[in-house]
Amino acid sequence: MEKDPADLTTKQRILEAAAQVFAESGYNGARVDEIARRAGVNKALIYYYYDNKESLLSILFQETRDAVFALLDSGFVASMDYSSPESTARFLRSILDLLEERQNVIRLVIMESAKRTPINDRIFAMLDEILTRMFKVADEARLPLEKDRTKGMITEFFTGIMPLLNYVAYHEIWMDRFGIEEPELRENFIEAFMGTHFAYTLGTVTLGTVALGQKSD
Repeated sequence: MEKDPADLTTKQRILEAAAQVFAESGYNGARVDEIARRAGVNKALIYYYYDNKESLLSILFQETRDAVFALLDSGFVASMDYSSPESTARFLRSILDLLEERQNVIRLVIMESAKRTPINDRIFAMLDEILTRMFKVADEARLPLEKDRTKGMITEFFTGIMPLLNYVAYHEIWMDRFGIEEPELRENFIEAFMGTHFAYTLGTVTLGTVALGQKSD
């Protein structure tokens, strides 16, 4: 989800442009010249604010991680009623909103996570931090998650995190290819996610149909 350039500061415009170029060309294929062109600045200004291309990537990853941390630490998780489809759906909408605001970073994560590169190492380090924080918050909320952390991390990564990231990365392509509007696609995804991942991991959720088009408060 791209932001209006008129609403961004110069540094934010550079970061937004970097995310766009990284998502389109991959990290190795991205060029600072193109980032400067997209941001509407000269290349020297990028190097004035940021040391190099890698520092742009680091900040984008850090901002994404910190945004997820802020949601996890907000009390939302602890206060949720996981036996309620409406409460669970509101939580998932909040996660999707957060990730879609950083859609280009998510596309980059999907693209680079399958490669054996130093960027891959950084992505999985970020995901490990998020998983660790998630388990900490879940423990504090006394949620009935898997006690075996190795099994729990495998479950959360492959059936929780990756489906969410894939939805954010691919939902617009799916809409174009199959002629479906986003509200319907999103609510069907949320219903499926609750009936699979949450039903398995929590074991307590009785999941009914979530009304299409219902929005979070």
